Amino acid sequence: MKPRFVDGTLWLDGRPRFLITGEYPYYRDRPGRWAAKLAAVREAGIEVVTCYVPWRHHEVADGDGRRWCFDGDGDGSRDLGRFLDLVAATGLLAVVKPGPFVHAELPYGGLPDRVSPTLDPRRPAARSADGRPLPCRQYTLPSAHDPGFLADATDWLRAVGRFLRPFAHPGGPVVAAQIGNEGHYGESALPIDALDYSPPGTGAFARFAPGTAPPSPAEGGRSANGLRSQVDWGRWSAEALAAGMAGLAEALGTDVPVFTTCAPPARADRVPGREAGRHDAWLARNRIGAAGALPRAYTSWTGDVLRDEEALVDYVLAAKAGPGPNIEENWGLDWADAGCAFPVVPVHHTLLGVACGATGVSVYPACATEGWGRHLSVDRALPTETAGDLAPFEPPYGDAAPILLDARPGPAFAALRVLTHFLAGRQQALALSRPEPGVRWGVHPPYAAIGAWDWARDGDRPAPSADRTLVPFVTHCLRRNLPFRLTELTGRTAPDPAAGPLVAASGRFMERALQQRLADFAARGGSLLLVGEPPALDEHLNPCAELAEAVRRSGTGVVALDGQPVAAAVEDWLADRPGTAVRARPGPWLDLRRTTEDPGEALVFLFNRSDAPVRARTAYGGHPVTADLVGGGCAVVQVTHGRLGACYVKGRNERTGAQVPVRVQVGGDLLSTDRPCDLSALRAPDGFAVRTSAERGEARVFLPAGP
Repeated sequence: MKPRFVDGTLWLDGRPRFLITGEYPYYRDRPGRWAAKLAAVREAGIEVVTCYVPWRHHEVADGDGRRWCFDGDGDGSRDLGRFLDLVAATGLLAVVKPGPFVHAELPYGGLPDRVSPTLDPRRPAARSADGRPLPCRQYTLPSAHDPGFLADATDWLRAVGRFLRPFAHPGGPVVAAQIGNEGHYGESALPIDALDYSPPGTGAFARFAPGTAPPSPAEGGRSANGLRSQVDWGRWSAEALAAGMAGLAEALGTDVPVFTTCAPPARADRVPGREAGRHDAWLARNRIGAAGALPRAYTSWTGDVLRDEEALVDYVLAAKAGPGPNIEENWGLDWADAGCAFPVVPVHHTLLGVACGATGVSVYPACATEGWGRHLSVDRALPTETAGDLAPFEPPYGDAAPILLDARPGPAFAALRVLTHFLAGRQQALALSRPEPGVRWGVHPPYAAIGAWDWARDGDRPAPSADRTLVPFVTHCLRRNLPFRLTELTGRTAPDPAAGPLVAASGRFMERALQQRLADFAARGGSLLLVGEPPALDEHLNPCAELAEAVRRSGTGVVALDGQPVAAAVEDWLADRPGTAVRARPGPWLDLRRTTEDPGEALVFLFNRSDAPVRARTAYGGHPVTADLVGGGCAVVQVTHGRLGACYVKGRNERTGAQVPVRVQVGGDLLSTDRPCDLSALRAPDGFAVRTSAERGEARVFLPAGP
């Protein structure tokens, strides 16, 4: 039976599989180290190896031409077949990621230099609205719409696909493939005007929206034509990205499912001058809350959520963007975030993603590597301003990874083994559960397409931006432990009143069809709250007040954007609806849930973002749930019909040195330890399976009585 993704979860051999993955960049390591490293990966509790397959590594010169090399000819690290055989022999599975652009801290993002417009001026470059080419270290990136580049990329992917066929599950270890990398070139988080204003790009837009010129900062959104241009560009950006990924997946032609990835919103410090539109650009491009042609994973490069609220909000948004696995969690690149060197940080991040709905976790990278060839090193002869910071390109890669260069356990190894013990032991519960239902935030792509140009500061806007609506809403929900989810308003399926309360941003204009959809939702008894003014115009800026009339008839709530706190108003609105079960759970900790169809079962996730220890107190199904949390620590408690079914506790904060003994209680069940430690405890018919990691020696565990 072939693997497949169902609602973001990988199904393998007819059963849902929660993915526990670790990145091993085989191309950066000496082949003689592969077997020992893979054995250490399995010992760490990782079940699936992920690896980029860099185009520039496997394309080699052959006389006056070039050829694909997947064996050890000339460089043993190109022997991908041997590597995958070792993966299988070690009892591991694999997810391969052939790009074409992979980034991965490789020169030119893993592309061969020959496809660069810098070296071949006949190739059109990817360009921004102001004409700047999109760079990647020393070279300019080609337009992803250029037929010449697409032909080269298709040849590469077809070669990879042909090579991988014998390695596909069930006969081989490969269970899935990732195409692209956060888009074609990481553009899933780039500003809306960053690409592609190249001639092939604008030509593709002209075919998508005949008669509409690409938007520009000079035109802005002051006219109907300017608004239409921005909305059409946003729609095209999303559809071109989705269609481009689908085309690359078709070229790969594997017998395993292919997925793509979504990055979190860009951090404010990474888009200077574009901060105001960064969340809207992300919403517009990625069609958040909507089903796509390909399954979608997410990456999580946001910064330290323990110390940065911006990072926390962006991380949660990425994890809630749609069902799928976390495919990159930083466990080893301390130049990207020094906190990753302390297991408390990646563990906190990992479990936050799981609590928000991730269908898999990642250790990136699982192994430290060194010894790659010059073709994978940045040319030191480049001017400093061109090469930039060389730290990401220097060996070892993954200097804080759980597995060291010589395959010995690193400082994070023991903590990782405790975490994977819990995740693997509750594989089925994780695979079948989803985040608890909550208030729905309706994402409106046309508003996002307009809001993405807020940085242009062209005056009054006819649509509310995410910075004024979504971001304060998410921030409040996290502070108050108010469950929420994201859904697309203009998707194929109309919102169902039975699915719970719906909040939608609203501005002076709204498409007539959406006004009718929301009016029908309210007429059928749906709980609807508009954030902003009820619309008076349709998408053509003609008079249309269907939704405004429905608001007056149904008593739908409206929150004006006049300084009133958006999210607090949402909570007040929910409190006025006694039939609505969505309520906040106030407390100085994050309290998130995953539930199943069994109302007596839940996974309760508790996170302490402060530096002080706390006893987190909550309840599920009328049963009290408590857990002692070290500063920065976290816990997962499985509640099974009022009993403790399992738990994981991060009782040690390696960054601060603080630690607390484990104490978890569900109803009358109490589990504790005699000393601080990380702990995983899994109830089985004959008792609990336990794994701990303490600073010195083994912790003694006191288990609940009874079966």
